[in-house]
Amino acid sequence: MRTVRGNSEHFPVMIGQLHGFALSAFLFTWAMDALMRHIQGEVPWCMLFVVDIVLIDETLSGVNARLEVWRQTLESKGFRLSMTKTEYLGCKFTDIIHVTDDDVRLDTLVIPKRESFNYLWSIIQVNSEIDDDVTHRIGVG
Repeated sequence: MRTVRGNSEHFPVMIGQLHGFALSAFLFTWAMDALMRHIQGEVPWCMLFVVDIVLIDETLSGVNARLEVWRQTLESKGFRLSMTKTEYLGCKFTDIIHVTDDDVRLDTLVIPKRESFNYLWSIIQVNSEIDDDVTHRIGVG
């Protein structure tokens, strides 16, 4: 840890981020931004949302490559991507067909594919429809 009197001695971190602590999200985002500044792509191809990372590419092989860079970089700093919470959503925005890998992988683990994704109070669907989002907003209202 860097202080006004110089760097402190190395110390192990025994607990993770405290949920509910007002500064937890800010401190985590600040640390991630500093650690990942050199591999973050341009928005919207790479976005950080508190404890979530959104990686976007036009092909599955591109997503695999970006995910591998993030995994290696995080592991080199003592962090790790959650193998059980990582998932992906494939959206087809054009009629162009790319020959790509069949799966998105994190190391050797196949990442589960989702048909819809709820993020920032909106639902994005793989088929580009808005039905689930409209139904969700009506239910919340």
